[in-house]
Amino acid sequence: MDVALDEIVAKAKELGFDDAKVTEPTVPEEDILAYFSWLDEGLQADLHYMENKIRVEPKNLLPGAKSAIFFASYYKQPKEDFKPGIGVIASYARGKDYHNIHRKRLKQFIFWLDTKTLNTASFKAFSDSTPILEKALAQKAGLGFMGKNTLLIHRKLGTFFLLSGILTTLDLPKSVSLPRMPRCGSCNRCIDACPTGALKPYKLDAAKCLSNILIESDGPVSETIKSKNPGYVFGCDICQDVCPHNARKKPSTHPDFSGESGFGSYLDEDTLSKIENNPELLFGTPLKRRGFKGLRENAKSLPWKLESNEGLNP
Repeated sequence: MDVALDEIVAKAKELGFDDAKVTEPTVPEEDILAYFSWLDEGLQADLHYMENKIRVEPKNLLPGAKSAIFFASYYKQPKEDFKPGIGVIASYARGKDYHNIHRKRLKQFIFWLDTKTLNTASFKAFSDSTPILEKALAQKAGLGFMGKNTLLIHRKLGTFFLLSGILTTLDLPKSVSLPRMPRCGSCNRCIDACPTGALKPYKLDAAKCLSNILIESDGPVSETIKSKNPGYVFGCDICQDVCPHNARKKPSTHPDFSGESGFGSYLDEDTLSKIENNPELLFGTPLKRRGFKGLRENAKSLPWKLESNEGLNP
């Protein structure tokens, strides 16, 4: 049974996604060359998993794949001020772990599509944990265009969205791709605002990226980075906050991304102590990736000492 593109988008939105597009599962040559150039310059730093070159050939992940479906999940939370005594948590990490959110949605989508097509196909779901050049394929599918901050910019959602996808052997109708052309013009707000100088136009130096360091780094935060951290304890949103494409965007209405379903906007000493005594508090949240020891190390990078709730102003 044939499936219309409109049906795919409608089902995706029914499950909680904000947009969906379909493309062929082949990475454009331009993106492959850019990926290898990035690796050759060593800009992946300690992100060694990015060196898995299977990324350039999605069909190695699912032999016979004919379509790649990409989904966008809008997660933006209110921009928070930096306050002495507490550390800011990046917008995406204030609620539940998006991997778990996506896993459930993707499983439901596959069940729907598999049933609709009479169980005739194979599927491979992914959400930021599979070696595939997600942004390159999502751009090809028409979900957005690449910004100078190396993030995909959606015409309606801006940059505050997460990608996930499905490879399938079904030959689905394809979305109309956006013309490939630089769309940031002379704007350099993200580059100028980055406190560590991690950005050049369309290129990120992971060794300098505050978000990468506060999420992925295994070792202590360097003194150089400490001196440039304006107040983040996990992740960083600076290059997104200054992007004109995010101006006047309202917060996400998805409850799973809300701070009420996780640790919220800030981390203080009392919360960190609770995590030390009960590490399971991190389960189901993005902060689990860093763990207590990593969060404690991140707290040391703040320009002030974490305080307890009793020492904070409301």
